[in-house]
Amino acid sequence: MKNYSLFILSALLFLAACKSNNSKKSSDTNQTSQKDLIVYKLKDEKSFDKQMMEIDSFVLASGKFASSLDYGKEDKTTIHVDAHLDNDENIIKLVENFTEKDAIRMGSNSFYLHHGKVFMTKEIFVTNESADFTERISYYAPNGICLKSKERKAVSEANLQKAKYEAVPKTVCSIDRPMRALNQEKEFATTFQGFIQSGKDTYMLVGTPGAGGYTSALKVRQNDPFIAEIRKDELRYLNGTIYLQFDKIQEVGGFTYQSFIKGSWSIEGL
Repeated sequence: MKNYSLFILSALLFLAACKSNNSKKSSDTNQTSQKDLIVYKLKDEKSFDKQMMEIDSFVLASGKFASSLDYGKEDKTTIHVDAHLDNDENIIKLVENFTEKDAIRMGSNSFYLHHGKVFMTKEIFVTNESADFTERISYYAPNGICLKSKERKAVSEANLQKAKYEAVPKTVCSIDRPMRALNQEKEFATTFQGFIQSGKDTYMLVGTPGAGGYTSALKVRQNDPFIAEIRKDELRYLNGTIYLQFDKIQEVGGFTYQSFIKGSWSIEGL
């Protein structure tokens, strides 16, 4: 069994606390607007930008989304993904919040989809080599080929809106990794990796087997039958794939954590 320090748990709880409480599997339908998404014909940069603004407006009015777990590594790498949905529950915008190894680069990547395909990406990031924030926008053809990239820089994220864009070499921002995180696939698979204690609270760790993999922590209840069964013989269940239902809980004072709701060794069990 992996020998986890409290560092990775602290990093994951910090990642959760940095986001508002909008990481539930879906929003409250009573609060969801039925605004219709307008879909434009994409023919030039102006129409691409118009579709992006329409999607952002729809997301603000709708609030329907699905979220990944908060994943982290011992080397300070973190990732969390929110998928925003239209009224038919198709993904129209995917937002990946990330920190790279040793925090050399951190920020967010937004992917805008048109008929299921990425037509535009917006990267906002800062590196440990510069205090400037960078925003890079790229446009894509339906076959995934990057048509154009442009970027602008400013001393703060708020000041980016005032900065002018400059053309830069075409840069593809891939949606593959955030989709794997959202779907708990490959390096983001949720296999049982043990328990860790933090004060009076117990967290279950899930992630990929072996050193250096992604891990996520979920607060558990001791009287949960599924958890109780694992605790009887942890080695027996080590590296077994767990299918999860979870929620993001925000307490008074802003402390946020992932709460385990239900688990099963088969997708059918949920």
